[in-house]
Amino acid sequence: MLQPIFDRRGYGQSHSTKLDKIENFEDTIKWLEEIAAGRPYDAAAAQIAFAISAMHTTSELLKQALLDICMHPDLIPVLRDEAQKAVEESGWTTAGVFKMQLLDSAVKETQRLKPGSLVNLERKALRDVILPNGLTMPRGTNVAVDSSMMWDPTIYPDPFSYDAYRFLRLRQSGNTAAALASTSPEHIAFGIGKPICPGRFFAGNEVKIALAKIILTYDVRIAKGTTPKIMEMGFEMLSDPDAKLEVRKRNIL
Repeated sequence: MLQPIFDRRGYGQSHSTKLDKIENFEDTIKWLEEIAAGRPYDAAAAQIAFAISAMHTTSELLKQALLDICMHPDLIPVLRDEAQKAVEESGWTTAGVFKMQLLDSAVKETQRLKPGSLVNLERKALRDVILPNGLTMPRGTNVAVDSSMMWDPTIYPDPFSYDAYRFLRLRQSGNTAAALASTSPEHIAFGIGKPICPGRFFAGNEVKIALAKIILTYDVRIAKGTTPKIMEMGFEMLSDPDAKLEVRKRNIL
């Protein structure tokens, strides 16, 4: 599927055609070609890696956010009213999705409780590094940051309880890092610093639109007798694969 695109652009061929003479596409295909700078690489495998990175993280967040909302059924009519009002005022636009601020808070709370991994900000030392306490990390050492600051009671009161309004309250108090797509040293699910997730705005809107459409179109609830649990496998945090929802199309006049 990708090879015709590579061929049209002249990628992977001899670099007698300089990059500055090739149409300036703004996509990962072009960016990878620029970084490779003539070195051989598997361009198709790189695109698959991007897809895997984007799809499982977004689908896991969507799944867990929906489960969390359904485990707190009093939230559903409030979120439904918020989404309905936002769409009536601004349609399915960036402005409309921005107005779904309780939904934004609910998704960020899900992400706080289940960031996807018990560690984040993975790095590799490219040279020997001496830390301030004298500990030396040899070149090639893999390191990561513990995600437990997101469950720290000195930062988040009652940290293991789901509170859909938590980040809405922070946002209303002027905390600019309380929006879903924002990050801080206290909430690193999207990373932080220069290598922060570049797709976080897209992913946040994608998840909010999907949830809003589900809530507006269907009645949803947790199946009786089931309580979904987050699963941990190594560093990974996964939504319960056995979770069950009951779904019914709403009668909308």
